[in-house]
Amino acid sequence: MTSQEAQALVDQGIQQLTENPDQWKQWADTMAQFPKYSPGNALLIMQQRPDATLVMGYRAWQTLDRHVMRGEHGITIIAPMLRRVTDEDAPEPSSVPSASQRVIAGFKAATVFDISQTDGKALDVPRPQELRGEAMRELLNHVIQNAIPVPVRFGAMPGGAYGVWEPAKGQITIRSDIEPNHQFKTLLHEWSHAIGVPDASSFPDIHRGTEEVTAETTAYVTAKLLGLDTSDYSTAYVGHWSHGDPQQVIAVTQAVGQRVHQIVQTLEAAASHDPVIAQTIAPWSAQAQRQETFTR
Repeated sequence: MTSQEAQALVDQGIQQLTENPDQWKQWADTMAQFPKYSPGNALLIMQQRPDATLVMGYRAWQTLDRHVMRGEHGITIIAPMLRRVTDEDAPEPSSVPSASQRVIAGFKAATVFDISQTDGKALDVPRPQELRGEAMRELLNHVIQNAIPVPVRFGAMPGGAYGVWEPAKGQITIRSDIEPNHQFKTLLHEWSHAIGVPDASSFPDIHRGTEEVTAETTAYVTAKLLGLDTSDYSTAYVGHWSHGDPQQVIAVTQAVGQRVHQIVQTLEAAASHDPVIAQTIAPWSAQAQRQETFTR
């Protein structure tokens, strides 16, 4: 499959997202499985092998003493083409921090294979453990204290709301009389709002329907990553307000991808000095790092 054919497959998938709520949830599940992949590559993996759990290139599997089984068809993704930046490339040499710096020069089709398509040495694929009770409360407190970059308070909420992000105050408020796991899911939802609507000046330009779908999907993806029970989550669906407009759907997938990546990066940074966060993210962080390292 060429890069042009892969892009056509992405376009087809985007159209399906506008027509089928189940497709939107499946895409969100794939994003949770591959949190460091782009939204488009998650869509490509979902369309070609929806049950994929760990993907790498042909030679990457060989480095782990596994080999792709005969007759298996690879999964096409879009990979960046990198080139080195030299002093001659820059108008001001001092603006280039290193002669070995690489920049994206374009994109190409690349082939990866899921672990189910390979055989060989047993490979431990970690899975996040579901958190409940006091373990959930402990993680909630540590994320608030050491990860999330905005103030969080607990209190009563008007109108039965579970939480709110107030861009004018730069503060998240979460309802105090709900269970810790529900508080955490609310925190993830409001954290997404804090990323997308960082201050009061940006609020008038935000489409409420778009923002709610983006925040709810971001919270769903990150909750799955952290091992939270997502059985009571209903992923917001784009079809009813996008009116079948692929550009609106693309904008939401890109926003979800950006916010998931930002939350993941923030949690990884916090994990370097917070053992509770480090233990929680260790399963998916190790798996994502392995995929990122060996795919390209």
